[in-house]
Amino acid sequence: MEEVIPIKNKISYYTDIKIAPFDPNKRFTKPHRHNKYFEIVYLSKAEGYHYIDNIAYKIEGPTFFFIRKEAVHHWDITTIPEGYVVIFKESFLQNTLDDTLNTLLMKLNNHHEKKCTEPEFVEELFKLLCFESNREIGHNKLVFEGLLKALLAHLNTNLEIQDLGKADEFLKMLADNPVNNVSFYADKLQLSNQQLNQLCKKEYGKTTSEVIASHINTEAKRLLKYSKITISEIAFHLNFKNASHFVKYFKKHNAVTPLNFRKEENRP
Repeated sequence: MEEVIPIKNKISYYTDIKIAPFDPNKRFTKPHRHNKYFEIVYLSKAEGYHYIDNIAYKIEGPTFFFIRKEAVHHWDITTIPEGYVVIFKESFLQNTLDDTLNTLLMKLNNHHEKKCTEPEFVEELFKLLCFESNREIGHNKLVFEGLLKALLAHLNTNLEIQDLGKADEFLKMLADNPVNNVSFYADKLQLSNQQLNQLCKKEYGKTTSEVIASHINTEAKRLLKYSKITISEIAFHLNFKNASHFVKYFKKHNAVTPLNFRKEENRP
């Protein structure tokens, strides 16, 4: 099986969080995913476009971008960029001293960008975070996490997202392991199918099946557009019974077969 979609890893195996200036050599990148980490990019100065799941976001600094681990993204920056990058592994959130960091970060999951209204404050926070994270001797975890909490709290300002609890947990599981089966997720969440359905209708205005279908359909389109693996391999990757079942499913939701979708999307 060929590589599905290129996966980049910009953080050491031995560390669970990285904060650093944005690398100006990353102005132009090919579509890729991250190696199971969430990334926040702050660009104080830059022009061009940032593509996330084939949606073009015009870069007008100062601005933030949020890149989930399952998203496919790439940069097309036409000027020398300035800014910072924060990379979170799940292990950091599991080991943090402050559970609030987890909640604040989860609330950013459904957003791709946010304009920065207080660049001087934000850039001072980044400078302090970089200084603290680079201190090999005398590093104070409480101070570091306090600064990080201030940054995430600032990012959450005016987002107007509620803590959804099991609804957030459902989306996280769906991103980690897309399965076209309502009972699979209901059992994991210790809910009945009906309870999960009611939760999805309340929080997302959709049935559980519709939420699952939306995610699987998006993932299928990513694989068809950005990878060279076969239709059968995609069907297996997305836990369909067989290729025929996947083709019918995809055509039902998109009015086109996977093969024709791939040909259209990759046409020069």
